[in-house]
Amino acid sequence: MHRSERTIETFVEEAQFKLIISLCYLASLIATTGYLCATGRSVGIVLISMASVHAVFMSLLALKDFIRGFYLLLYSPVFMVAIPVQYFRAQRYLREFSQNQREEVVIVLGHPDWLRFDGWNKPIFYTSELKSLVKYLKAKGQNFSFYPQANFADVEGIMGDSSVKEVYFFGHGNAHEFELATGQSLYYCDFNDPKFRKEFVHQVHCGDAQGKSLVDYVVPEINKSKCFLFRKPITAYHIIKEFKRRHDETIRRVGTDRGSTQ
Repeated sequence: MHRSERTIETFVEEAQFKLIISLCYLASLIATTGYLCATGRSVGIVLISMASVHAVFMSLLALKDFIRGFYLLLYSPVFMVAIPVQYFRAQRYLREFSQNQREEVVIVLGHPDWLRFDGWNKPIFYTSELKSLVKYLKAKGQNFSFYPQANFADVEGIMGDSSVKEVYFFGHGNAHEFELATGQSLYYCDFNDPKFRKEFVHQVHCGDAQGKSLVDYVVPEINKSKCFLFRKPITAYHIIKEFKRRHDETIRRVGTDRGSTQ
C-alpha cells in the first residue's frame, strides 16, 4: 500500500462515517414527511417538521464539536503541565538503558514536537508502559536499546540492519502508520521490501481492522502471531496487561525448561 493508497483509504473511512450520518438524516426526513403526509397534515406543518429534523441533526453535530472544543479548553492548562512532566520523567528513566544503539532489539519511541499544540496535550507513552516492556525484555534476556528521538533516516537504518532482529514502535499510530513525532507520520508501506525483513516487529499503539500492517510487510508468516499488534484502539491498560502476560509466560517457560534439564 503506497502513501497515495493510504490517503484514499483514510478518505474512504471518513466518508463512511459521513455517509451513515447522511443516510440517518435523509431517513428521518423521509419518515417524518411520509408520516405527516399520510395523516393528512398541512404543507406548513410538514415543512416545519422537516426544518425541526434538520435543526436537531445540525445541533447534534455542533454539540459534538463544541464538547470536544470545550474539553480541550478546560483541560489544556492541566495537560500542558502534566504531559511534559511525565514525558521528562520517562526520559530520566530511559537514562538507565542503552540508547541509539543497534542492538538485537530496538525500541523506537514516538516523541512530542513542542512547537505543535498536540505535543502539549496528547501524551505519547507513560513510564509505567516502558517499565512493563523493560521487565519483559529482561525476563527474555535480550539486549535492547531505546531510540527516544529517532528520525526517518534512523528508522530506515534500523530496519535495514540485519543485526537488529526485533523492532518495537511505541507511541501513537494505526495499522498503517506510526507517528514518529507529533504530526509526522512514518508510513509502514515504505518498508515493503525484502531488505527490511525482521524476525519480529511490534506495533505498540492503536490499530484498525482493515489494511496491511508493518507485521504483514516484513515478518515471516510463522512469527506474525507472536508480534504485538492490536487491530483496535488501545490504552496504557491494554499495553501493560499484554506485556505482563508475555512476561509471565516467559517466566513459566524458563522455569519449565530449567526443570526439564535437572
